[in-house]
Amino acid sequence: MPGCAFQERPVSRCGLAGGSRGGVESYYGVRYARLSDPRRKQSPAVAATGQFEAGRLSDVAIFPQLPSRLETVTGPAGRVNPQDDEAFFLNIWTPADAGNVPVLVFLHGGAWASGGGSVAWYRGERLACEGIVVVTLNYRLGPAGHLDDDEPGSYHRPFGDIALALNWVKTNIAAFGGDPDRITLGGQSAGAWYAWALAGMPQFAGLFGKAALLSIPRIIPWTPEYRTDFTRRALAACGSLPQTHDRLLKSCAQVLAGTPRTAGAMPPMYLPVASGELAGRLSDPRGNRLHTDALYLRVTDHEMSVFLPPDADARTLEALRARAGGSAPVFPAPGWDAGRAELVSLASRFAFHDFARQIGDAAAARGSTVLHRRYRVLSGDPHQGAVHCIDLPFQFGNLDDWVDAPMLNGWDRDEFEALSRTTRADLADFVKGSAMPMELVIGSPGMDA
Repeated sequence: MPGCAFQERPVSRCGLAGGSRGGVESYYGVRYARLSDPRRKQSPAVAATGQFEAGRLSDVAIFPQLPSRLETVTGPAGRVNPQDDEAFFLNIWTPADAGNVPVLVFLHGGAWASGGGSVAWYRGERLACEGIVVVTLNYRLGPAGHLDDDEPGSYHRPFGDIALALNWVKTNIAAFGGDPDRITLGGQSAGAWYAWALAGMPQFAGLFGKAALLSIPRIIPWTPEYRTDFTRRALAACGSLPQTHDRLLKSCAQVLAGTPRTAGAMPPMYLPVASGELAGRLSDPRGNRLHTDALYLRVTDHEMSVFLPPDADARTLEALRARAGGSAPVFPAPGWDAGRAELVSLASRFAFHDFARQIGDAAAARGSTVLHRRYRVLSGDPHQGAVHCIDLPFQFGNLDDWVDAPMLNGWDRDEFEALSRTTRADLADFVKGSAMPMELVIGSPGMDA
């Protein structure tokens, strides 16, 4: 049932309270950090311990945010959780009889502005049934994660947040049946970008050995100078009004909305900050040497369908064709004409597909094991196609937590379960080291090589 409280016996590990049902133990609201200065939401995070008392995953706070622009696809589940500046929480699902099993740490997406590891979408219960420990976590978003602090140009704070969570997992996961030497860092969209970025940063070597990148977007990180300018404009948009959570979130959204957009590309959004050598490596996968030994890369066919305005004109299509050197093969959706199908296919290629391919090619050239997956599963909305995020409900196998998601309208539960079973096993096999390094298309009703 969606958001259900623990229905079976209470359990405890490592001094943390949890619940057990269906052979899986769940531990919610595990604190891994706090703000070093509680008065400043942009102060560095420091390691901490403890647990928020929660009977439901939706009781656990996430970081302050506005409703997601993707609610037309995913629905509004992200609005349920309370919001708090100190939402440095992670959640754990582990097979009750687990002993030294592989671990998946999963980073949520949300355009660096929304979401949280405590949102019910990322309930790891079904995925843990595949014989792995699943960990989700919150990291700072929006203004708290991306505006200047008292030291303009300083380190990108969410990198530090995720590092603290990974250190917590490395130190403590054995008590939950996980193997600290077999950790995979995975993520979707913005979370996938963080997983890839950290896999190329030497200071994170040893914290995880594999990376699973779902729908990783091509971005150019903000420079510290741009972050300073963005911060100035956001504060100016607040005017003389108090800089409350709500006001600052809306002021930043106002600045983003007024930022010029490149036709056929992703809309302006918060972006991670990097400078110098790091910025160069995070803009070109060929120069980003990963410390991981295996990669799982997955894209959906129509990543960009939800990001492109429905009235995108012929000039946008011609510009994308010119960039591609001609027209492109397409996998159409029922609600599109030929022009829309080609527009979405080309835009998806440039914003997502090519980047994932380049990351995989660069890793393979250095001897890493690389698995490529293409998700060809159509949304219940005929105008969305195999849209960004369509794979997430199948990956976590929790249809009831996605009951309000328009992209699942009309999906038969038995068909959902069959495809989810395939999707869960595919990623879990990678985490366990038993997946075959081949390219696959994942679709309904099954998987085709």
